This record gives sequence, structure tokens and C-alpha cells, in this order.
Amino acid sequence: MSEAPHSADYIHDERFDWWSRDFLRLLKSRAIGDTVATSLADFGVGEGHWSLGLLDAFVDLREVTGVDREREWCARSARKYAERAPHIAYRAVEADASDTGLPGGSFDIVTAQTLLMHSLAPEKIVAEMRRVAKRGGTIVCVEPVNHLNWAQTLELTHFLAPAERAAFYGVWVRFVDFVKSRRGDQDIGLRLPTLLARAGLENIRIWSNDRVRLDPIETYDIDFLEEEMGRDWVREALAGAAIGAAEIEFVKAIVARIRAEKPPELDFVPRASASFICVATAP
Repeated sequence: MSEAPHSADYIHDERFDWWSRDFLRLLKSRAIGDTVATSLADFGVGEGHWSLGLLDAFVDLREVTGVDREREWCARSARKYAERAPHIAYRAVEADASDTGLPGGSFDIVTAQTLLMHSLAPEKIVAEMRRVAKRGGTIVCVEPVNHLNWAQTLELTHFLAPAERAAFYGVWVRFVDFVKSRRGDQDIGLRLPTLLARAGLENIRIWSNDRVRLDPIETYDIDFLEEEMGRDWVREALAGAAIGAAEIEFVKAIVARIRAEKPPELDFVPRASASFICVATAP
């Protein structure tokens, strides 16, 4: 996998709120129907937010194996499972997701959430997911389309002059394109069906997350933009994309204007987490 920004900056318990329970039960019905699935492998497990969330829907699960290349997350996921799901036999495996060392054909379900986006070779991870799945087992990949996510914030800039909006968008596009070449594809959700098909998986289906947060415009906070720009890896990417100090100051000025001039025609800011859930069957 590519070198990723330190995941501790992005993995927090708010991830438990990414998914509605009724949506996950619907996902289970769509993905496997009445099939009994007792074993699951979670690639890039982190603290286990995704697979722990699935337990309420995939009620027959008894064994979960979490794979993560970072020892810290292996330890944390084990603690989370002990606290939240003591009935599950949980095992953490410290390994790269493209070469886990797990026995082939071992799991009813193999899943990964927001993992492929950080890899320069996501096809290798998907191939490994297929390898460890049982014949007829289910692959579940969940990845974002961050251009859609960012569009929600960029919509707040429509009070700018067209040239200002174009310049603001242009900085973002150059940044994302550079990140894609060095750290992975922030919009890889769009490529999931292709990745799974090229891995030889069958019965490919895709859905999107249904959860949308509704923030009043008075309390909507865009400080996260400035927070992101302060991270080391973001500064390196800005430099790599030839985004200079003047453009960075321009973006910061736009952020300040958005904060000061929140659009009067908006009472609320709907904020979706645009993620695609792609499901396939191992032949």
C-alpha cells in the first residue's frame, strides 16, 4: 500500500455514526439474503468501527479477523471487540492488506472500508480479498467519492465571483490529482465495480450510504479546512501540486469569507458522506 497519513488523525468513534442500523440490515438482506455467514475478515480494520457496526445486521457472525498493518490498531480493535462484542471470537492480524498470510478460502464475508483509497495498487488488495473468501463468499468494499463530499462545502462559495470560484475549485482539483498519483484515489468509490469485475468476482451490485447530517447554517463550521491544511502530508501535497503561498492564502481568505458571509438563502447545510458500497460474490 502507499504510505498513508497517520490514520489516528482520521479514525475516531464518530465513525460508529456513519451508518444507520436499518440501512445495514437492508444491506445484509441485499448482500446475502438468508444465507448464514459466521466468519468475516475486515481488511484495514482500524479500531473495528465498520465490522462492529455490521454485527447488528449480520447476526450469525461468530468469528471476526481484523487485518491492519499498524500494530496500534490491531491492539485497539481487540480492545473494542472485547468491550462491545465479547460474544465474537476476534483475532487481530498485523499484515499488509495485499499479502495477509491468511489461509485461502476461509471467510464467508471479506470486507474493507476506506482502505482502497489509500493504496496505489488497490487491485492487489481486492485480489487478496478474493483469495481468502470462501467459494460463494461475499466481498463488501466501501469507499468514498470525495469530490461529491467536498462539493457540499464548495457550494457555500456560490456568492463568489465566477473567476474566484473557478480559482478555488482549481486549487482543489490540482491537490486531489497530485494526491491520487502519490497516495491513492480519493474518488475510488466510482471505480469499485470495475476493480471487482477485473478481479474475477461475480454478481456485482452497488449502493450508496443513506445517512445525511443536517447542520444549521449558523453553527456550520468549516474549520476542518484549515485543520487539514495544517497537516504535514497536506503541506507536502500542496507543494507537490505546485500550489504556492499566494494560492494558499487565497484559499484561506475564501474560507474566512465563507465563515463571515454565510449564505443568507441557506438555513441548513445537508452533509452527506458520499460512499459507495460494492458487493460481489467469489466464484
